[in-house]
Amino acid sequence: MLEKHKILIIGSGGMLGADLCEELGNGYDLVGSDLAPAKRAGATNFIECDITDKGSVKDVIDKVKPQIVIHAAAWTDVDGCERDREKAYRINASGTENVAVACKNAGAILIYISTDFVFDGKKKEPYTEEDKTGPLNIYAASKLAGEEAVRKNLKEYFILRTSWLYGAGGKNFVDTIIAKAGTEKELKVVRDQSGSPTYTKDLACAIHRLAD
Repeated sequence: MLEKHKILIIGSGGMLGADLCEELGNGYDLVGSDLAPAKRAGATNFIECDITDKGSVKDVIDKVKPQIVIHAAAWTDVDGCERDREKAYRINASGTENVAVACKNAGAILIYISTDFVFDGKKKEPYTEEDKTGPLNIYAASKLAGEEAVRKNLKEYFILRTSWLYGAGGKNFVDTIIAKAGTEKELKVVRDQSGSPTYTKDLACAIHRLAD
């Protein structure tokens, strides 16, 4: 019987992380990692990790010895990032660099979950990987800094820019609209934004194919 490859999911307690655990659990030797275990059924094996603690990240990756690390941990509160720039960069930029450096030392391939927010939104057609970035807020800039940390430290990596995630167990636009539709006679929604809502289970399936 062939030995299963080992995957470490950092951010396994989040909306996407929990779906990744369910999606990848059968095909891989899976370990979940976060500040605390997920409320939803997640990885059978779990280890606590704070990505802002360089030593903690190194210890976890050295202990798990994964072939692949999926880094889905982030501070995604856009308004919160504007209020606390230091925290945004500590988690999204420095935290990601800690993960990238640990992956480099362990010889692991990194899959980093980034965001479409790295673009300024002025393009009138779908963006491609080659388009110039132009972050408009602290959240976007901190995630782009995370991308740069991955590129700087690793030769083998994947950066996935996704948008408008929705799914079970997390705050998201789709659930917010559904909830308001059930309690309010009239819905007021911003009309100066457009995006591509992405179901976390669909994204988890795509990441599974990438890992394979």
